[in-house]
Amino acid sequence: MKLRGHHLLCLLGFRGLGYSPEFVENMSGIAQRLRSFPQTRIEIVRQPDDICTPCPFLGKKGCQDKGPNSEKRKRERDKAVMDRLNVETGDKLSWFEVRERIRPSISPGDLDEICRDCEWLPQGYCAEGLKKLTTGADERLQ
Repeated sequence: MKLRGHHLLCLLGFRGLGYSPEFVENMSGIAQRLRSFPQTRIEIVRQPDDICTPCPFLGKKGCQDKGPNSEKRKRERDKAVMDRLNVETGDKLSWFEVRERIRPSISPGDLDEICRDCEWLPQGYCAEGLKKLTTGADERLQ
């Protein structure tokens, strides 16, 4: 499975909402797989990934949700997460290992910087997911 750096955080806060029914179904399936099989191997990428595949905003040049600079902003977000987790493009880790790296490296307060232009940030879902992870109360997405 290939996942963008910033999607590692999105998965923690996913609540069954998204850009289209197909997108939600796909992301729900990925979240369920990771929850059920935390040893699932993930290749970390800085480009559209397995979550993006059914997104209605995915264009030939990547994400276009907020216009032509959207993919650039997503890649910057990916890099910010990857730098904090000390991973490179192409690294392969289990979901369990990803979570263990997130726990000490990213706090809910960091999202204001990392995800500053994300439309989902004001909902607080990812901050809540991170808080559950860092306090050990993250039964939703083991």
